[in-house]
Amino acid sequence: MPRNYDFVSLPQRKPDRINIQGKEGKDKFGHDKYQLNNQRFSGKLFLDLTVVSPLTVNSGITVMGSDLAQQTLDATSAKYVATISLIQSSVQQNQRLIIPGSSLKGVVRSIYEAITRSCLCKTNAKVPDGYSECKDISQLCPACVTFGAMSWLGLVHFHDAKYDPDNDKPGFQTGLIPPLFSPQPDAVDLETHEKIYYDHNNKIRGRKFYPHSYKEEVKPTIRIQQAETGKKFTTYVNYTNLTKSQLGTLLIALGQDPENRLGLKIGSGKAVGMGTMRIDIVKIEQLNINRYLSYTANSSILEGEKLKTFMLDAIKSAKPQPQTASAKNQLNKPVVKSVNQPLVQLEQLQKIKALLGLTKNT
Repeated sequence: MPRNYDFVSLPQRKPDRINIQGKEGKDKFGHDKYQLNNQRFSGKLFLDLTVVSPLTVNSGITVMGSDLAQQTLDATSAKYVATISLIQSSVQQNQRLIIPGSSLKGVVRSIYEAITRSCLCKTNAKVPDGYSECKDISQLCPACVTFGAMSWLGLVHFHDAKYDPDNDKPGFQTGLIPPLFSPQPDAVDLETHEKIYYDHNNKIRGRKFYPHSYKEEVKPTIRIQQAETGKKFTTYVNYTNLTKSQLGTLLIALGQDPENRLGLKIGSGKAVGMGTMRIDIVKIEQLNINRYLSYTANSSILEGEKLKTFMLDAIKSAKPQPQTASAKNQLNKPVVKSVNQPLVQLEQLQKIKALLGLTKNT
């Protein structure tokens, strides 16, 4: 199969690791209580996920086509799949397609890692000095703080995305996919004879991502269950004790930055142009302390213009802003870390956008 991926380089500065146990006071946080104040936020993001290119989350099970005859429609013949001998099934719940929360979380985390000074997590590649996986809760990188690490639960929880609950059909269709192969970290470019994953100094080129586009060069031959373009899924994400900068970075990784609108690549077939999804946040339920002090108090629901304003404010706090003249004069003074300091690395964000960016019409 032809190469259809590229790398987002690592930030020049090594991962910025912190002690999440912290000191007593406003900087200390954990899972024991909500810190509902102007420093940290807790709540729930409600997401709509729209399929931009055919999606399949492979269950790992190949079944007889006759077993799915009442569920999956063959797009080519407009007939049910009873006449197809074998088909790779997708992950389902109650005979309806779902995207497991773990799959969605992994995709969002990979973007979050790439646009922040975070470690290289769960990889078989040779890791540069300082980028090893976080395994000590006294030294966690930005991504591990937010998404979790060994002995640390993390601050976000992704729930399964379910096929449009207002539709009484399961949403399956039969598709074709070419054979897929496992990554080859030691692969060599046949033209340049250089290593693909490593540079001249034997340093990894960066984090690997698949673009949305794909020029078909291998004939698809394997039957799969898939959700076709235009289908919609819904889910929600709980977040707890995030700083505004952490929340803004999460929103950027979910593709909500108007200047850097990203599409997520989910499921199988990413190497052949499949699995592109557009994420829209339709509502935020923002917790407030009064909910736990009164029988009648409710959480704050953000929709419409209030939702847009809140998200833009959080996204702005996640990105470095141009320095003022007075700030430049402070360069020689000791740097005092803020709990809400910007996390996003703009160079890496632009490279992610080049690979995963969506057009305005998408």
